[in-house]
Amino acid sequence: MKLSIINALGCAVLLGLAAIQWVKHETLRQRALEQQQETHKISVARDEALEKISALQIDIADLKIALEQTQQAAREATESALKHEEEAKKLTLANATLQTERDTVTAERDALQAQTAEWEAAIKQRDAALTKLNADSVALRKRLDEAIALLNKAGAR
Repeated sequence: MKLSIINALGCAVLLGLAAIQWVKHETLRQRALEQQQETHKISVARDEALEKISALQIDIADLKIALEQTQQAAREATESALKHEEEAKKLTLANATLQTERDTVTAERDALQAQTAEWEAAIKQRDAALTKLNADSVALRKRLDEAIALLNKAGAR
């Protein structure tokens, strides 16, 4: 009779432990799901930033080509400066405008690259946290399995 009561109490304790571990596991699973969702959002934002960077790099290449063409035109205008002094001034002004635009686009690109680096670092930190949470979850699951095995072993006796 005493043994039955002790077994019943032991089962209740193990059931309580299993319930606690299940709740912890569910909490960890929910956190992992939230982290995955956040990862996806960050990944989408990172992809958008990379697309912007690509577009800005293309714009920079186009601006460099335009700048080189403008500079060539300025050299040709300088050679015929006696005849076309007024037109040479306009080309020089256009050249300065293009350089300013290039500098602005370059600064924006650099800012986006820095932001992308920050996002990548945040993703790495989040991945490390997810890896740790997963390891903790596996360890908890192992402990639960061991407790269940002990319970089954005790129940078989």
